[in-house]
Amino acid sequence: MTRTTLKAQSDWLATRKQQLGLVGDGYVLPNAGGRRTREKRSLLSTLRNAAAGNPRALRFKSSL
Repeated sequence: MTRTTLKAQSDWLATRKQQLGLVGDGYVLPNAGGRRTREKRSLLSTLRNAAAGNPRALRFKSSL
């Protein structure tokens, strides 16, 4: 087993991201939601409607 530190892991990850051309947080693709259940879609719809009245209440993005 190889021991490492969080600093070394963080440095390695930053180097690897640079090698792959990944910048910022935009490289993480959002979940398309194609396999969501009816219940989950209903929950997300309810949360979206609640957030519409108060945009600061809930901060999330989802595709229904």
